[in-house]
Amino acid sequence: MTVVAVIPARSGSKGIPGKNLVNLDGKPLISHQIENALAADEIGRTIVSTNDENIARAAEEHGADVPFIRPDELADDDVPVIAVYKHALEWLDSHEKTPNFLVGLQPTCPFTRPEEIDDAVSTLRETGCDSVVSISKVTETHPYRSYIVDGNRLRPFDDITVDRPIQRQDRPTVYGLTGAIFARQPAVLREWDYDTFALGDDVRAVVQNDEQALDIDTPFELRLARALVEYEDPQ
Repeated sequence: MTVVAVIPARSGSKGIPGKNLVNLDGKPLISHQIENALAADEIGRTIVSTNDENIARAAEEHGADVPFIRPDELADDDVPVIAVYKHALEWLDSHEKTPNFLVGLQPTCPFTRPEEIDDAVSTLRETGCDSVVSISKVTETHPYRSYIVDGNRLRPFDDITVDRPIQRQDRPTVYGLTGAIFARQPAVLREWDYDTFALGDDVRAVVQNDEQALDIDTPFELRLARALVEYEDPQ
């Protein structure tokens, strides 16, 4: 069984310039997710999809394959990452061998654990489900307390906001996608177009804690990640 991990890493980040190559714990950010993929028992090959030669060089130095350079039309800000995963699958279909599963791993989620990647793949294999995604518990603003700002006024968000008081312990537990892991059946990914999310009908989950779910998109999140790697648990 062939399982390929694809790590999308383009240049041109606006929030953190050169984000995928910024220093985290003495090495480029992208290297952490590469190492996580290489340490996962279920991953047979780790590919980085990039449009940038410097990122490609760093990826290869840390053990990933860069068998192609991503087309420029797939490196714009408004291109959904799933389009990059589909492009990688189509490249494998045409040039090498179609994998049994394709696992998308975000380079901005450096604290993903190899065991979580293995759990996602084993769930995909053992259940035959369409996809497995990483999620984390919503611990900040609960959907029941979410509003839309209309001018200078708040209004309820569709039918989700609940105006009556509900104690925290009585609210249902909800989860959100972390973006760290998207493991899919190739057939599900091939069906994607811009009107769908391409997860299929049977979607399973791997639950991450707050640290593992950290996605570095802002300078604050980068500072938080650097603080985490410097922190030594007194336990």
